[in-house]
Amino acid sequence: MKTELIVIALVLLISHFACAQQSGGSVCIAARVDDPFWKEPATLPNGEINSHGLKFKIDKRSATEWPQQKSLKIEGLDTTERHLVVVLDSGSKPIQSVWFKFSVYKSIELCMAYDGYQGISLQETTRRTPWCKCK
Repeated sequence: MKTELIVIALVLLISHFACAQQSGGSVCIAARVDDPFWKEPATLPNGEINSHGLKFKIDKRSATEWPQQKSLKIEGLDTTERHLVVVLDSGSKPIQSVWFKFSVYKSIELCMAYDGYQGISLQETTRRTPWCKCK
């Protein structure tokens, strides 16, 4: 009876870790309002958010408008593959791109910010990245 309980516990434990690995990695795109790396004010005099019409694209997914008020979480990224992040201007022309692999980081939850001077900032989501407010 003890052996059966141990086997069942091991099967449940292994299946739990297998499900956790299949969930994939994520990238939290910092909202323009919270991004400390932009060198210009976040809000224009008329109250609009100053995002310059930027967009981003991850791998072959469609281009997405840069989040302005609320961070955006991109989920389901394969943690064993390398990924391409591209920042696009308002005319959908590439400004900058970077390849990354989750294996380089200690976490599978990353935070991305961008500014025109320092470029793409990609790092682990921690308490030291408060501008990434994805849950």
